[in-house]
Amino acid sequence: MTKEQDFWNRILELAHAQLKQTTYDFFVAEAKLVKVEEKQAIIFLDSPVKQLFWEQNLVGVILTAGFEIFNDQIAGKYIFEEETKIDTPKSAVTSPQISTVQPSLPPIDTGLKSKYTFDNFVQGDGNIWAKAAALAVSENLATTYNPLFIYGGPGLGKTHLLNAIGNQILENIPDARVKYIPAETFINDFLEHLRLGEMDSFKKIYRSLDLLLIDDIQSLGGKKVSTQEEFFNTFNALHGENKQIVLTSDRSPDHLDNLEERLVTRFKWGLTQNITPPDFETRIAILRNKIEDLDYIFPNDTLEYLAGQFDSNVRDLEGALNDISLIARVRHLKEITIDIAAEAIRARKQDSNQVTVIPIDKIQSEVGKFYGVSVKEMKGSRRVQNIVLARQVAMYLTRELTDNSLPKIGREFGGKDHTTVIHAHGKIKTMIESDDNLRLEIESIKNKIK
Repeated sequence: MTKEQDFWNRILELAHAQLKQTTYDFFVAEAKLVKVEEKQAIIFLDSPVKQLFWEQNLVGVILTAGFEIFNDQIAGKYIFEEETKIDTPKSAVTSPQISTVQPSLPPIDTGLKSKYTFDNFVQGDGNIWAKAAALAVSENLATTYNPLFIYGGPGLGKTHLLNAIGNQILENIPDARVKYIPAETFINDFLEHLRLGEMDSFKKIYRSLDLLLIDDIQSLGGKKVSTQEEFFNTFNALHGENKQIVLTSDRSPDHLDNLEERLVTRFKWGLTQNITPPDFETRIAILRNKIEDLDYIFPNDTLEYLAGQFDSNVRDLEGALNDISLIARVRHLKEITIDIAAEAIRARKQDSNQVTVIPIDKIQSEVGKFYGVSVKEMKGSRRVQNIVLARQVAMYLTRELTDNSLPKIGREFGGKDHTTVIHAHGKIKTMIESDDNLRLEIESIKNKIK
């Protein structure tokens, strides 16, 4: 066995020990070592999207293996075609083909928010692949993933990534024609141009873009046939000209029931990527990022408390920080203790969500109606699949939407032990992350309860 083989085997060994199996399988398993020369390990990756992961997570692995096998510092260099010459200039590989802006084209309002960039996007296990895909698109328009479809619940960073792509493109290519627009605004824009008899102007704006970023595409569902028809034609025109399209939604393409099948089919032409709620460590990182511009001290225990209180989305964390800042300004505080944070959160929950006044029996009733299960069956001990699911969903929602203690919740479900409640909450929370259908069902029940 050669030193290069030993070196590569050591990299794989270290990476496997460091990463989760699914992460290893996606980012590492298909990689190949081409050669080691001039203190560089030339590594073949089957997709440019994987380079960012290697650069952020495996530099230390390569260094360790380099010193162990070669007794020298080895850096990674990545290629994406096995026949690619190592000395190919970067520009020849990565430069997107952007149409030159012509004087006849109308000026466009990009709609972008400059505050959203890749630099201030907090990466975690729940969004790492979506971010990597977004970066790949921003570096190679219409050559990597087209369209890119990102989906997930509210407040998880989909809008941030859309804007980050657009801002990155304009930074690299100032003349690029880029437009970010929520789907609802696209609909209104279309209807207004239609009313005024100015459809030629509408088509000239949207079909001349280099990059179209559409937020919340599910809003297109259930609209008039003419609206979906126009978006279908816009999509085809851009895609046919090799222009980039990026879409976001609160659900996967397979669950966009109110959209025409031909649209859904096109959404799946490129890459579909999910974003899941941030884990505890990521929420801590988000909080640290958000408090950088605040003139208050947040001890670690306060940040940990806040991260434990909000596990659904980033907007809740941002809202909590705004409430805390208001209290701090009024009281001229410099340090935010757990007691101050708790006070702000209590006021927020009572004012906005009415969390403490939702009766448990109302939750049980609405869940039962949805799943066709009686409250009596829910409180019983039968282990029939649909009853068990309804019981666990009701326990999950009770813990999420009320301030009742675990023993109290258990008693309201037929005298169940508090550990049963913990198990039910954890199981449903895990299922939501991978089951888009269940997440939508629970959101529907929530809306009826509130």
